[in-house]
Amino acid sequence: MGMAFVRRAALAFTGLLAAGLMSGAAKAVDFSGKSVEILIGFGPGGGHDAYGRALGQFLGKHLPGNPAVVVRNMPGAGSLAVLNHIASVAPGNGLTLGTFDPQLLIAPLLGDPNARYDVTKLRWIGSIVDGTNVCLTWTASGITAWEDLMSDKPVSFGSTGPAAALYQHTAILKNMFGAKINMVSGYKGTAEVRLAMERGEITGNCGDNWASLKGTAPELIADNKISIPVQFAVKKHPELPDVPLVLDKANNDQDRAALRVLLAGQATGRPYAAPPSTPPDVVATLREAFDRTMVDPEFVQFAEKMRLDLAPVAGAEMERMIGEIYRTSPAAVERAKAVIR
Repeated sequence: MGMAFVRRAALAFTGLLAAGLMSGAAKAVDFSGKSVEILIGFGPGGGHDAYGRALGQFLGKHLPGNPAVVVRNMPGAGSLAVLNHIASVAPGNGLTLGTFDPQLLIAPLLGDPNARYDVTKLRWIGSIVDGTNVCLTWTASGITAWEDLMSDKPVSFGSTGPAAALYQHTAILKNMFGAKINMVSGYKGTAEVRLAMERGEITGNCGDNWASLKGTAPELIADNKISIPVQFAVKKHPELPDVPLVLDKANNDQDRAALRVLLAGQATGRPYAAPPSTPPDVVATLREAFDRTMVDPEFVQFAEKMRLDLAPVAGAEMERMIGEIYRTSPAAVERAKAVIR
């Protein structure tokens, strides 16, 4: 279904763009003679890297003045380094964008002391694909289903920083469901975690993005080297109808509410943000260019070739979604905090 999914998503996005629902009417800002930098919060080889480099090839074409676009990896603390940089260091001139783990969108809500940013003040440019995260296990390990994860057999899962999905989704299994998981932290991204699985250092990971997995490591799926015991999202991915949602495994309403908090950021998938001080006309220009990139036939064709799903989310819609997340009930937030400690 992957390629058809890419085209349907692009067509739907085209319809919204044509209806004028995505970008503001502000006068476009000229980027002539400038260079735009896209900072990727993880190392090379993973999903954020693949999507960021795809965007970097086409975004300049749709910005007034056709500036050069440079893509640079800036890994650190599960991509927290990039988000902190965008929020408080990078100048608000529209020349620096960052992409990072969407789980970081709820880090301030959960009281993470390292999250030195206000998510509601970042200038959201858009997301290339909405998100469905999954747990992966190495099939040869014998841990292939939910029931195996809940058994008494101890397993080791790989993780990045404590604010990232790889850590928090694993913590959910440990602290809410009692899974016997030893968390091995310190990896720079999903590519390193997958290699560790292949080498037998760990059994699996929770928090790998399904769209990225298909695009960057399709052989693991095709050769049945990995199994997917559970998916972390608020609704099932159409391609994974038989894989249970972690939400459906919750023991009570309180836990379900906490899970909805912890999974809220996944809807933004592969987010791109500019610094809070970026002027409205620059934000509007960047959003317009992003929107048009998403429906550029050459970009869509490139995404198909690279096996990258497209299900874009506009910057204004991301802004609305994030505002809704930050109106979550205090009781649900407190339970969510306890789950990932």
